[in-house]
Amino acid sequence: MEKTRTIVNLGGQEFKITCDDSEAYIKELAKFVNKKIEEIQYQYPALSTGNCVLLAALNMADDLHKLREDYDALDTRISQLREMPRSGGAAAPVKRPFESAKQTTLTK
Repeated sequence: MEKTRTIVNLGGQEFKITCDDSEAYIKELAKFVNKKIEEIQYQYPALSTGNCVLLAALNMADDLHKLREDYDALDTRISQLREMPRSGGAAAPVKRPFESAKQTTLTK
């Protein structure tokens, strides 16, 4: 796969990006990041752009951390549900989203 090269503006600075993702995806990420920076700049107009970038990064890291905690809690709950005794009938196929597909054959 050929690398995508694109230029994005983040926090008023131009960056040349080379990656495996599409240009549209990279530009969408840049738009998201700039929106977060602008939200901080609106709330704290006296802060420098650099400090706004850092606070936006901290906020995004916080969001990611909370989402990972939620995901882990859901994954744990799914594991608990898998281990529950089944009451008759065939087992419902439940798998983790990132598990590889496995062929299962049910016999009586």
